[in-house]
Amino acid sequence: MEVDEKALGAIVLDPPQPQDLKVRRTAVVTNPGGNNTENGDHALGQEIFLDAEEIPTNWSPRKKWPPTLVVVLMTTQIGFCASMHTAAIDDVAVYFNCSNTVSTLGVTTFFIGFATGPLIFAPLSEVLGRNPVYNVTLFAFLVFNLGCALAPNVAALLMFRFLAAFFGSPTVTNAGGSITDMWAPHERSVPMALFTAASFLGPVIAPIVGGFVSQYTTWRWNYWIIVILASLILLSQLLLLPETYTTKLLQTKALRAGLPPTHQSLSDLYTATLRRPLIMLCTEPILLALSTYMALVFGILFIDFTAYPLIFTSTRAWSPATSGLAFLGIGLGMALATASSPYLNRLHAHYVAKLQDDNGNDGSGSGSGGGAVRHVVPEARLPHLVPLSWCIPAGLFWFGWTALPPTAWIWPILAGVPFGIGFVTLMLGIMSYLTDCYGRFAASALAANAVLRATFGATFPLFARGMYERLGTPWASSVLGFCSLAMAPMPWVFWRWGPWLRERSKFHRRMMEGGSG
Repeated sequence: MEVDEKALGAIVLDPPQPQDLKVRRTAVVTNPGGNNTENGDHALGQEIFLDAEEIPTNWSPRKKWPPTLVVVLMTTQIGFCASMHTAAIDDVAVYFNCSNTVSTLGVTTFFIGFATGPLIFAPLSEVLGRNPVYNVTLFAFLVFNLGCALAPNVAALLMFRFLAAFFGSPTVTNAGGSITDMWAPHERSVPMALFTAASFLGPVIAPIVGGFVSQYTTWRWNYWIIVILASLILLSQLLLLPETYTTKLLQTKALRAGLPPTHQSLSDLYTATLRRPLIMLCTEPILLALSTYMALVFGILFIDFTAYPLIFTSTRAWSPATSGLAFLGIGLGMALATASSPYLNRLHAHYVAKLQDDNGNDGSGSGSGGGAVRHVVPEARLPHLVPLSWCIPAGLFWFGWTALPPTAWIWPILAGVPFGIGFVTLMLGIMSYLTDCYGRFAASALAANAVLRATFGATFPLFARGMYERLGTPWASSVLGFCSLAMAPMPWVFWRWGPWLRERSKFHRRMMEGGSG
């Protein structure tokens, strides 16, 4: 986390040594006009520090798990809201007398809001802390979903969908930060696996619930359910989620000590937040290639949300409620991938040790031999992805050529299992790789990644129905399968040539030269 150390009166993090991190984290608070000496001491300054029990990573598991679960639920509700509309596309089109394409725009506008919201609210969380942003955005998310439930026309519905996503997106993008605030790197495997699963199981569960809602009530109840869930989660957040952002905790303690509150310039933060992700996406081949791969797979998932109900209702005469159950295969695959996270964490630790021993440094070519600080090797995130990336095209081909009668219904549903396994492991592995690769620039890299994913998620459902109607289920799914097949070797490519690419990465070199913190 970068802090503006030049601002007069600013709170400046004093980077602790690893052995001191569990004791306290300090900040030097200087009075306006004062100048710090090299060791941070000054006659006009006062040292403010967090005691061991005040640092979130030192909290007991009993104190960490309730807020962690709240963060996971916050993430789940946004994913749930994202795809809940897919179950109501036909009913909305009939109710408002519009085309299915216009009705499908409810998904598109949601992802446009989801892509733009973090660009505004991510810098605010660095200045105001996590909880003030959560408080405002979760309440706004609730209000605008209430607007969706009461929308008088399709234009209002689409606008409220955009605003719900715009204000709801920070609960996903900042939730990962809340988890890393509380859990040390060696403790994060299970919390981060739950967070990742919540991000993608929510969208899978929503069409199942929405199918039953659409069949037995009206489409508006899809949004009333979201309003009810959002109210409960907002209440849980207010009661169970304390502030976890260390800089904010230091600022609060300084304020209690009678020192004037000062913050890093918002204009500087917004400049970095808006420019750097775009610059990195355009100039970093590593980020562009892996983000395109993730975006493609993410777009295919949202094509499935449109295609599955269409296929099972038109070819097997299933009801909307029953056709929603077809997503259980994908959900099972995602659950299995999440359950395997402790094993994958041990596998990662094994390859970290192996690659460090093989290279004698961090594997990036920037180490200085055995006496250098040994960093985590990003390529250690990839070995399990080399075989598992093929699960996605396998699941797509399997589904396409077994979806139609007379093949038994169970086979296309089971085809979702390898897709779900490949999806979650790929998403978690690539995000972890980008985080390890870019260090202190990881937030910008992941922001660029999220924008590209949201773009694909917004546009792919628009042509899903037409593609499946024109090409037929087998060949429409095969087109998606061939696209994912072309990208499947990418984990192996980065496993083989990742260090060479990182040596030529401007932002990776800057991270290595300036430290990863």
